Amino acid sequence: MEEALNVVAQPQTKKNPGFWRAMLETLKSSLAPTAIMAALWLTLGWLKTAGVQWALLQPLNFLTGALAGMEGSAVGGAIGKAILLICFNSLFRGLLMHRKWDGRRRDNLKKEFKGQAKAQLLARVPQYANLKLLVKDRTPRHLAAGLWGGAAALAAYPFLTGDGSAVNSMVCVALFLSIGGQVARQRGLLITLLNLLLSKKALRTVDRGFVDRLFAGFAVGSAAAVPVALTKNVSMAYLWPALAWGLPILLAAGGVFCFVRPWHKAAKAKKAAAAADGEEARGQ
Repeated sequence: MEEALNVVAQPQTKKNPGFWRAMLETLKSSLAPTAIMAALWLTLGWLKTAGVQWALLQPLNFLTGALAGMEGSAVGGAIGKAILLICFNSLFRGLLMHRKWDGRRRDNLKKEFKGQAKAQLLARVPQYANLKLLVKDRTPRHLAAGLWGGAAALAAYPFLTGDGSAVNSMVCVALFLSIGGQVARQRGLLITLLNLLLSKKALRTVDRGFVDRLFAGFAVGSAAAVPVALTKNVSMAYLWPALAWGLPILLAAGGVFCFVRPWHKAAKAKKAAAAADGEEARGQ
């Protein structure tokens, strides 16, 4: 009996060191990009505070989101920076941490470039797949999910950027690429968590198509937030508030209309059928 217990216990004791070792490796691989981003944020923030307005700094401010939180919502800017840091860490590990450049990776890279030149280029773009997902199989529930996802992204964008300015809108691009790519490829951290949640007994009845379209709408809405942010510096002062606050309300209202329309039509048809039956009964 004791031997059997030891045999069962051995894999458990070996699993924990492997888990912590993997966690340690992940932390180590995240130190370099985190340090780079922190240094850029500190430097660019200090230059902004010092009144330095070099044109060269604007692309860096945009790509790093260094000015997020310096004006407007500090909490939202901090969350936006955290999202950018996560995406930058993922990009760094995926592209720069490959120390071994073997022939297989070279062949895969050539194949990828050849694939980009084919006629099916649009079908290989994750965001095109998201747009296609939103317009195909347009049941009222699915259409409502896409509209609500877009409304949520546009409503969250001023908060995540700190002040809604275009220079801080890189977080919207990051969300657009990250969420859109994961939904289109059906893999990644977001999809893994979604699969785990939907595997629970209480959530098995949730429509997966509804949830996918909700996230796809959020990805497309994040992309739409960038041109909305560009209107903040336009001379027409009313334009940005109308778009930043009006568009989410319109999309959310459109989602509610699409969601309740089948019930309204069914109730209307039922009422008409009842009225017809009543007239027929009176006629008899």
